[in-house]
Amino acid sequence: MTYFLGRDVEVYLTTESATAPSGGSACSIVVDATDGAKLLSTSSATSGSMIPEMAFGTAESGSVLDLTGIDLSIGVSDEDVGPFLGAPQIMQKVELRKETVVTLTRKKDDNFFDVLFNGPVKGADFIQGATADAKRMGARYGLQFSNATTAKIGDGQSYMKDVGDLAASTNCCYGYRLHIVLKPFVTGDVTEEVFVVKNAVMTGHTVSLNADGVTEESIEFTSSVAPEPFVPTAAVDSDGWSDFTPTAMTEL
Repeated sequence: MTYFLGRDVEVYLTTESATAPSGGSACSIVVDATDGAKLLSTSSATSGSMIPEMAFGTAESGSVLDLTGIDLSIGVSDEDVGPFLGAPQIMQKVELRKETVVTLTRKKDDNFFDVLFNGPVKGADFIQGATADAKRMGARYGLQFSNATTAKIGDGQSYMKDVGDLAASTNCCYGYRLHIVLKPFVTGDVTEEVFVVKNAVMTGHTVSLNADGVTEESIEFTSSVAPEPFVPTAAVDSDGWSDFTPTAMTEL
């Protein structure tokens, strides 16, 4: 596990889809006091209080503000194999999957992540419709397409390989993508790095009150897809600052 101070890194959160659904308006996930989590066109959403679609020109709007710290844990889950007949002293490890956990700690100034984790979700924008689950489930799993042109907020009950960016798509839009800017692009510098965590879901959310009266919240994201250290070729909000290539089904 590696810990970064919030002032030393930048974090941008996007969906895993860059497709323009719902009549051509690319959708972002936002929260309001009436409906809870819902979908809204990116041009109508407020930067810093939204999760935009995965595109270099809009990702900056998904900046996670007021960060105080970031825990980054990169690991794998292994299966023990052995001992073997005639060689009882030999044990091996076989890799099953990657395990990447990112915990963001920020000063809490709104209920954005509260609603994303706990709900409710606007029934018209929920994959199940206006069901009881829409009231108790948040937007932990990102987007899911109900047909070839309509994006909904997913419920996490579909097999990951069935959550395509479009109907019968070869790309997966399950979860969220975290763009962790460890060192931003500077012309002439070759040590820049953006750590990209793909297809991550929200697996935890806690709120704490510090002794100095500051309320902080921690949001945990977990991914089993191999992360990618990305070398940027441009500044943030320009083409090439992070990896916006959709996750191919063949990677899963």
